[in-house]
Amino acid sequence: MRPSYFLNAMRTYPSLSELCDSAIFMLFLALCAFTAETIFTRKDFEKLKPIVGTWLNKRPRGDIYETWTRKSETEFAGMSYTLQGADAAAGDTTPLEKVRLYIDGNQIVYAPVAAGQNDDKEVLFKLKSIEGSRFVFENLQHDFPRRIVYDFRSNDSLYAHIEGEVQSKQRRVDYPYRRIH
Repeated sequence: MRPSYFLNAMRTYPSLSELCDSAIFMLFLALCAFTAETIFTRKDFEKLKPIVGTWLNKRPRGDIYETWTRKSETEFAGMSYTLQGADAAAGDTTPLEKVRLYIDGNQIVYAPVAAGQNDDKEVLFKLKSIEGSRFVFENLQHDFPRRIVYDFRSNDSLYAHIEGEVQSKQRRVDYPYRRIH
């Protein structure tokens, strides 16, 4: 065989450095796809309007209430609390958390301040997906929860849950609410 045949054959295959360059480029594209933040609009934010009102989660250890108001075109304010006692008027109120739900540029942010936690500072959960009337907020850097989900099942039914890891085990806490106002 001729030496030129081998030279021509070698030229039809990429060199090791070309393969490495291609692999690095593909890895870069994959990382960009995984780290890219989802873009949300004001129209997406408006899909959260059903949250306004007062929601009740009946529990034996004390009912949990969530009350939401519209603060502005770009922000909702919420607070959750428990009431214990024979009726709401006579019961003891214990605040659980305050929440700002707002749009910031192309991100929708759920920002709770839990009573007695995180030095009373907001923890930011960014909206990751909207599937119909189901909203998934996420902060994978937070200890627990890492995910907060609000699912508006009907005009008067809201099913929320939080999830994440506690001591290396998956944990999920469900909050079935019904609208009372």
